[in-house]
Amino acid sequence: MIKRSQLFFLALLLLIAFACAKNGNSGYKPVTARNIHIGALLPLTGSGSSTGQSIRVSLDLAKEDILGYLSAVGNHDAIILEVADTKTDTVEALNQLKAFYDKGIRLVIGPYSSAELSALKSYADSHGVVMVSPSSTAVSLAIPDDNIFRFVPSDVLQGEAMTNMLVDDKIKVILPVIRDDIWGNNLLDVVRNDFVKAGGSVQTAVKYAPGTTDFAASLSQLDARVSAVLSQHNPNEVAVYMLSFGEGSVMLAKAKNYSHLNNVYWYGGSAFAENPSVLADPDAALFAYTHGLPCPIFGLDDAAKDRWLPLRERIEAKLGRFPEVYAFSAYDALWVSVLAYTTAGLVPDVALLKLTLVRVADNYFGATGNTKLDTNGDRASGNYDFWAVKHDTTGYNWKRVAKYNSLTGTLVRE
Repeated sequence: MIKRSQLFFLALLLLIAFACAKNGNSGYKPVTARNIHIGALLPLTGSGSSTGQSIRVSLDLAKEDILGYLSAVGNHDAIILEVADTKTDTVEALNQLKAFYDKGIRLVIGPYSSAELSALKSYADSHGVVMVSPSSTAVSLAIPDDNIFRFVPSDVLQGEAMTNMLVDDKIKVILPVIRDDIWGNNLLDVVRNDFVKAGGSVQTAVKYAPGTTDFAASLSQLDARVSAVLSQHNPNEVAVYMLSFGEGSVMLAKAKNYSHLNNVYWYGGSAFAENPSVLADPDAALFAYTHGLPCPIFGLDDAAKDRWLPLRERIEAKLGRFPEVYAFSAYDALWVSVLAYTTAGLVPDVALLKLTLVRVADNYFGATGNTKLDTNGDRASGNYDFWAVKHDTTGYNWKRVAKYNSLTGTLVRE
C-alpha cells in the first residue's frame, strides 16, 4: 500500500514538472526505467574519515529507501551510486570529480569539507556538474547562481551560536588555534566579528597546515600567548578556541603538558563536534571533559524526530557507533537529488536540473526537517546543538549540552 507521504511526493513531482513547463522548460518528458547515475565524494580516509564513514552508511540506506519508494509509485528507475574516497584532500577530490565527469556523472553528493568544495568549484561550474554538499559551511562559498548547493547553513549562524555561548560563559578573550584552510579562516572571521561586537577580544590565531601530525610547535606558541593574556585576565575569562578536524584529538592529548593551556577553558567548532577520535584516546577525552570544549554543529529538527530517530538507529546498527549529524543531511541530499532527476527528465541540462533540485528541496521535509534553500543555494535556516565530552558509567561520550535557536537568538542549556 502506498503511504500518504509517498503520495505527497508523487504529487510534488507532478507539480514541479508542471512548474518547469510553465517556466519555458517545455522539453520535460517523464521517463520510466532508466539509470540515475550519481557520484559521492566522501573522506573515507584522512582527517575527515569519521564523518565520511557515517555518510557512506546513510547514503546506502537512503538508496535502499528511495528504491522502495520508487517501486511503490510504479517507477522502475535504477540508482547507480558511485562512491570515491577524497582522502580529505583537495587534489584527490578534484581528480575524483574529473573521473566522475568522464563517466558521465553530472550530479555529485559531497564533498565533505569546504576546502575540497572550493577546489572543485571552478571545474564544477565550467563543466556543468551539480555539487550537493551535506557538510560544507564556509561563508565565502555562499554564492548565488553557481553549481554548488549545501544542505547545511553557512557558518554565519555558527558564529552567532558560538558568540552567544562565549558571552553567556563570561569569556572576555579567546585565543584561536585553527586549521589553516578556507573553513578555519572563514569561521574565525565570522566569530571574530561577532565576538568583538559583543565586547570580547580575539587574539592572533595560531595556524597549522592541514595534514599536520606534530603539534608541539603550535602548542608551545599557543601556551606562550595564553600566558601573556593571563597576566592581565582571570583564567575564567580566557579560552582557547580550537577549529580542527579529527586531528584536534592529538592536540588535546598533548595540551595537558602545557601549564597555561591546562588552566583555561577550551571551545571547539563544528568539524570536531561528535568526533569519535577524541573518545578513542583516553588523554584527549580526559582533557576535553575537564576543559569544557563545547562544539556547535547544525542540529536536527525536533519536529522531524519521527524521521531521524529511526534512521539514527539504523545507521548505528551498521556503523557500530553514533553517527555525525552530516549523515542525516547527506541522507536528505540523496533523496532530493533523485527526486529532482525523476522530475527533470532523462538527460536534463544543468539549468533545468538545478531549478528542479531547488524546487524539490524547498518542498521537502526529511530527516533534517525542511530543506528549503536560500538564494545562495545553502540551507535557509537551522538551529545549532552544542556537544561536549562527558563521563558516566559507560565511559566518555559526546552529550548535547546546549541548543541555540537561530530564529530567536536564544541559547538554552541542558
